[in-house]
Amino acid sequence: MVRRSLPLLLALPLLAAPLAAQLGGVLEPPTTGGLPVLLQELRMLGHHKRVLMIGAHPDDEDTQFLVLLTRREGAEAAYLSLTRGEGGQNLIGTELGPALGILRTEELLAARRVDGAQQFFSRAYDFGFSKTLDDTWAHWPKDSVLKDVVRIVRRFRPQIIVSVFSGTPIDGHGQHQAAGWAAQEAFRAAADPARFPELATEEGLQPWAPTKLYLEAWFNPAAATLTVDGGEIEKLSGKTYHQLAMAGRSLHRSQDMGQLQDFGSSPSRLTFKAVRGGTADPGDGWGAFWSGVDTALAASPAHFQALADARAAAGRDPVLVDEALRRAQDALAGSASTADPAWADYLDHLATARAVASWVLVDVIAEHARATAGSTLGVDLVARNAGARMTDQLSGRIDLRGRPLFWTAADGSLAPGQTMQQHQQVRIPADWTPTTPYYLRHPRRGDLYNWDVDPSLRGLPVDPPEIWAGLVQPARDPAHLGTLLEFGRVASERIRDQAYGEIRHPVVIVPRVSVKITPEVAVIRNSAQGEARTVAIDVTLEHGAADTTAGTVQLDLPAGWPRPTPAPFRLIGEGNSVHVPFRVTIPPNAPVGQVELRATAVDEAGRRYDVGAFAVEYSHIRARQYTRPATARIEVVELNSPQVRLVGYVRGAADRIPEALLAAGLNVTVLDSAALTTGDLRRYDAIVVGPRAYEVDSALVRNNDRLLEYARNGGRLIVQYQQGVFIQGEFAPFPVTQGSPADRVTDEHSPVVMLGARADRSSLAPEFRTPNAIGPEDWDGWIQDRALYCLRSWDSRYASLLALNDPGEQPIGGCMLEAPLGRGTYLYTGLAFFRELPAGVPGAYRLFFNLLGGRVTP
Repeated sequence: MVRRSLPLLLALPLLAAPLAAQLGGVLEPPTTGGLPVLLQELRMLGHHKRVLMIGAHPDDEDTQFLVLLTRREGAEAAYLSLTRGEGGQNLIGTELGPALGILRTEELLAARRVDGAQQFFSRAYDFGFSKTLDDTWAHWPKDSVLKDVVRIVRRFRPQIIVSVFSGTPIDGHGQHQAAGWAAQEAFRAAADPARFPELATEEGLQPWAPTKLYLEAWFNPAAATLTVDGGEIEKLSGKTYHQLAMAGRSLHRSQDMGQLQDFGSSPSRLTFKAVRGGTADPGDGWGAFWSGVDTALAASPAHFQALADARAAAGRDPVLVDEALRRAQDALAGSASTADPAWADYLDHLATARAVASWVLVDVIAEHARATAGSTLGVDLVARNAGARMTDQLSGRIDLRGRPLFWTAADGSLAPGQTMQQHQQVRIPADWTPTTPYYLRHPRRGDLYNWDVDPSLRGLPVDPPEIWAGLVQPARDPAHLGTLLEFGRVASERIRDQAYGEIRHPVVIVPRVSVKITPEVAVIRNSAQGEARTVAIDVTLEHGAADTTAGTVQLDLPAGWPRPTPAPFRLIGEGNSVHVPFRVTIPPNAPVGQVELRATAVDEAGRRYDVGAFAVEYSHIRARQYTRPATARIEVVELNSPQVRLVGYVRGAADRIPEALLAAGLNVTVLDSAALTTGDLRRYDAIVVGPRAYEVDSALVRNNDRLLEYARNGGRLIVQYQQGVFIQGEFAPFPVTQGSPADRVTDEHSPVVMLGARADRSSLAPEFRTPNAIGPEDWDGWIQDRALYCLRSWDSRYASLLALNDPGEQPIGGCMLEAPLGRGTYLYTGLAFFRELPAGVPGAYRLFFNLLGGRVTP
């Protein structure tokens, strides 16, 4: 991996991140970062302090302690999250699974831009909530997770490890417990050359022995041995450390993490766990935290004096700062090695400080944000020396996916007041695949990502940028000091928006023809009578090239299934797209089960295209592209439709159920604010409220009484799982409560008991009898969860229709409750339909159809 300091890439002029691969955030116009970045970089110099925090998920980290480490103590800090949070929920969009992992990775990087820490990951895929450590280890190979944590410890080489979790049941979530165990075990294993020796032979990562181990005291404050205060003012921002931490915390928007930025005392508490090779001060405060740790920098007195001179001149005389930093850099010659991560990070901070003090602005503008393999892309490098000193010995450098190429830039110098511009025609290698995260390039192996990639990428949050360019001042002795000075940024397309001003889009590599297929899952009822059935499949082709591509697009189906006639296409110019409709005929004898189909475009040159490019894009993160095969699945299901003509649906969070119901043949209308406020609700045979809709739809909150009145007048109102807003607002017709934490059933294989109707417990409730007879087989094949946010207690007017539980626990009755309401029906369900229906789980469809058409028995 090419290491560089990039002060010009900051979305906020707070801190300069030392790793180029950790770029994130919306790209802003060129900036040096100014005095705040310069002073922070000087704060990071003169010592070696390195701390690694380890947790299980994005948003597990102690953001305040990370801010204190970097912005108070000048320490190099990093957070290792075992997972990217793929199993969580999504308050702000529809992404779930790997796409949610991309979003939450970017939210972590956005938070790291505030606190200045680095970010790492293991291969572990978040498979969903787990109540026990044993359940977690059933999904994650224990030794593989430990190896990944040891890899990061040996790569980052921290002096102190801070484990967010204890590794015991007090942590709650089984994945939390796994993270606590792995952190403490890695403290020992990382120093043992007999553990994972292949990390040394294959990846060049030698054993490393951290000095101290601490645990966060969140779950056991009484056990805390050390307390530091986040209520102090951070002088560069004028905010307290706690306020900065809450700003970073609030960037976990998908997880409902918005925080107030209160000021006042804000303790961070840790529990001392272990020290290696010495003793630790049992006292309190920062002195105790660093006691026993060798933070001294092996540098000459001239280096420290130069740093002192730079700090004294900062904010007063940029020329003196630049001169002092040059002396500081020269004083390190022969003593620092970029083979040592601690020295490499240190030199990055020194180079960043020099770049800021030089007052050189650089921009890298690409002709287009999208390029294809084998194409040529024009890139302009523009630099201006706004300082008072000559910047010389410069060379141009352009990095293609982290591989550097050099050229001579003008006369190798940039005089005060001089602006230079260089144009480069960048040839994109013909063998480049479209931009997609390295950990998604191969199918997962169970619940671990497949890391058969360049070892230098393993554990990083994202790949290096596709194109980076700038001016660099190479060291005279690259073996020791690498790059002395660097001005550069990611190549991006610049757009003037009349409403928002300048907008930047980094370069991504796209397929020449992107192929997308919808729906991803189609549920089709089987036919006992043998009549012909068809399903509509839509293929979208998007052109990534500037010229013309023509050919045919076809659907590949299993043997015995009629193949639709291939359709011609012609795409002209970048961004051109066409929609090609197909109808797939289901063979009369098609058995119940699933089949996969693939859409493939073949151009006139015989090149095949069968992946689509997608983007995860929100205002608080940097957009990320990923690719997905153009495949779809048809589920042939024994399915009877309910006797409903029209279903109204209030969309919830990460809710794709309306599309799933439409694809299954139901007539569904999504109810917007106008429909909820003034629409004629009597039109609907049933109205369904999506998961967490009371949190994301203010119109629903305002018009809840209209929905209850709809039910009283004979309608059927179905409310899927909700969180605290629903309980606190008393939106149910009769009293209900939730536990803390809320009851849930996480084992998707757990047994389910279907209960009887209210008046006759000897027979099953109508929801399990008509129009589909629900049996034990309908609970097979569910994914991730059975139910979540079930109700803990309820008014006697509700009837519990289900009893289910995780192994070893008492049955939960609050996962499906039904009550008569006037002439109609009200039903609350915590079943995870928002995961099951988009995934095409047959039994979930059969049951959901029943819920739409069932009738309560008084």
